[in-house]
Amino acid sequence: MSATRLHPMTLVWLALLGATALSFALAESAGAVRIASALVMLIAGFKVRLVFLYFMELGGGAMPWRAIAELWVAGVTTLIVVCYLMATG
Repeated sequence: MSATRLHPMTLVWLALLGATALSFALAESAGAVRIASALVMLIAGFKVRLVFLYFMELGGGAMPWRAIAELWVAGVTTLIVVCYLMATG
C-alpha cells in the first residue's frame, strides 16, 4: 500500500483552519484581553499572507509582486496592531 501524500493546498488549508481555531480559542479564553486581541490580529495577518501566497498564487509569481504583497501585509498588520495597542493603552 502506498503512502498518501497531501497536496500543498490541503496543507495550507489545514494551517488556515488551525489558525482560525487558535484565534477562536484566544478570543474565548482571554485572560489578558489586550494581548489576546493583538495576537488574534497577528494571526489574521499570517492568514492573509497564506491566502496571498497560495490561493492568489503570488508565491510563484514575479518577485516584485510578491515583495509588494509581503510588505503590504506586514505593514498593514503592524499598523493595525500598533494603533490598537496605543488606543487601548
